[in-house]
Amino acid sequence: MMEKLQSAAPEEAAYFYTGSAENEIGRSCIGHLRGDFGRSGEEFWVTWFPRNSPFETAAFKDELGKVFQAIGDQGVLKSRQHMLRFCSKHPEARIDGAWSTDVYGFRMETQEHRYYLRCFPFAGDYNFYLYCYARPERVAEQQRQASPTPAAILPQKKKTEPQR
Repeated sequence: MMEKLQSAAPEEAAYFYTGSAENEIGRSCIGHLRGDFGRSGEEFWVTWFPRNSPFETAAFKDELGKVFQAIGDQGVLKSRQHMLRFCSKHPEARIDGAWSTDVYGFRMETQEHRYYLRCFPFAGDYNFYLYCYARPERVAEQQRQASPTPAAILPQKKKTEPQR
């Protein structure tokens, strides 16, 4: 069973947007989903934006499906009206400094990943973004594996020509 969505902390605001902290956290971002409920508020449209990440594996895709289902089971993604009800119950989740005071941020963690759901429960813009990140310890592990071995980074002895 997946954990419930939690209101994100104010210091996590950068995780809800592309580009705002791309240099710092970009390496751990796997990609994001963007979706809306159409004109009626009852439709469902979603698009995946990958980041060409080494963490976008079959296991991640399987987990993303389960996380998305778990978020849906909480009623957030059923319709625009359901999203509005959910967000209204969590005023502490408002993202300070967002382009509107009606933008909310939630997070969910698994053993391998962190997911950040940004919600805007009104017509006129996309209604949600779900950003997917590898956990920091996984990024550190991947960087250790990709770094050169100590012998490869030692300075090479210079060859000298014999004196004549």
